[in-house]
Amino acid sequence: MWESIRDERGQMIVVAGLLIAVLLVGLALVVNGAIYTENLSSREVEGSSQALADDPPTTERLTRSMQEANYNSDTASYVERRSTIRQNVSTWNQHQGASSAQNGRFASSEVAAMQNGTRISQDEYGDFMPAEKSLLDEVTTLAGDFRIDPLGLGDKKNWIITNQTSVRAFEMTIDRTELADKNPTLLAALINPLDAALTGSTVFWVETDTNPDDDDFERVYLLDDGNNVSATVVSFDGGTGTVEGECSARGTNVTLRLTGGKMIGENGSVDCPVLDSVIDDGQQNVYFAGGDEVEGTYQLIVDKPEEQFRDGLENKYGSFLDGVLDALVDLLLALIGGSLEDDDIYHDNPSSGHPYTTTAVYDTSVEMTYQTDRMRFTRNLTVAPESSGLP
Repeated sequence: MWESIRDERGQMIVVAGLLIAVLLVGLALVVNGAIYTENLSSREVEGSSQALADDPPTTERLTRSMQEANYNSDTASYVERRSTIRQNVSTWNQHQGASSAQNGRFASSEVAAMQNGTRISQDEYGDFMPAEKSLLDEVTTLAGDFRIDPLGLGDKKNWIITNQTSVRAFEMTIDRTELADKNPTLLAALINPLDAALTGSTVFWVETDTNPDDDDFERVYLLDDGNNVSATVVSFDGGTGTVEGECSARGTNVTLRLTGGKMIGENGSVDCPVLDSVIDDGQQNVYFAGGDEVEGTYQLIVDKPEEQFRDGLENKYGSFLDGVLDALVDLLLALIGGSLEDDDIYHDNPSSGHPYTTTAVYDTSVEMTYQTDRMRFTRNLTVAPESSGLP
């Protein structure tokens, strides 16, 4: 009898051991399955997120769509430009849907938002002066002389081209033969604001500031350096300037992309990251100094709708006039029959003359969606019409 009891206990122990083993194996399978599922999900989410974050095809497609919308017409309305972008994104969305359906995944792109802006252009070769050059000329009366001189540089032909705007796609093509010759004496003078005003009367430069009430600003001096166009970036902080960097490109006509950090000459593109530092991401003023000392073409896009941009700039010039001789200015202008007109700074369209303004889309945001049977990922992609993407 005792042997029978021992046999039954042994069988129970064996059965219990088998049950425990089965439970352990099952638990391991459950844990491993959970870990595998979590890893798979993490990899899929991370991979999809990275794909949408980088997504070169959609970025390139949207960039070219904005280029087409902004540059294929000088007279199109905002409605027409925005419609061009929406149509291109819709076509791309259909392509994504058809392509992604083949591998059991869903991808789509849809316009989420667009910001109206203004394109400023001088497409015809010429100096970098405003539409009405007399805007910067001297008015002589019995009371004396005065001029609109936002930088306070005496007889230098300087003017403010944008007033408190964000700037994108800023590109200039410069004729080297019209620039002042580069030499150490001139460069030494140009880093001192007072010496630059006195000795730099034949030098063209681009100046930017975020706050016109302080002494912080930056300049890009453009000079003829033998067979090269030389760009020297100098920052000022209430005193002698600091040279931030220099770049040059060979050729008679050289293109500078201030928001792309490049110079393009006869030997191709030259990286010049220091140019990027001149144009901030936020609101700032941009000036041309010595606009009669340079010839070429330029274009840029700002973040304000055309009417708002032009009104703001006109008001800015009105404040310059009021600040010169206040009430006397109004009296003198009345006597000579003059006043600041809307098209004194920029022409209304290219048929009226250069430079001019037209409508533009400042940036576009697209909502991108990626979905599988396991997850859904959505993000917004914002693309700007940077000049580095222009053909």
